[in-house]
Amino acid sequence: MFKKRLDEVKKTIPEAHRELVKYVEHALDALEKVEEEHRTLVAANALAGIRPNGEEEKHFHEHMHMVKEMMVAVLEQTEEDIEHVGDKNWSNHFRDGIAK
Repeated sequence: MFKKRLDEVKKTIPEAHRELVKYVEHALDALEKVEEEHRTLVAANALAGIRPNGEEEKHFHEHMHMVKEMMVAVLEQTEEDIEHVGDKNWSNHFRDGIAK
């Protein structure tokens, strides 16, 4: 789901700003790694007889999904601001702008 949205942003964002997409890709990969490590820990605990708390697991995965969603959404908003640079009728998503 996030990969498709990142590919769309990658197609439309100017070449000079492609490093933003790469950064978000790396951050999402790091979050995936954290989720995988969490799954491994929960599995190891289950083998040791420690039952996982279903509610805590649900919240963990919901929060990870929300963080990923937020990262991609902010990238999409940044791309929109970049796309509308110089448009006096455009209201930027971020008050500090996108200038380096």
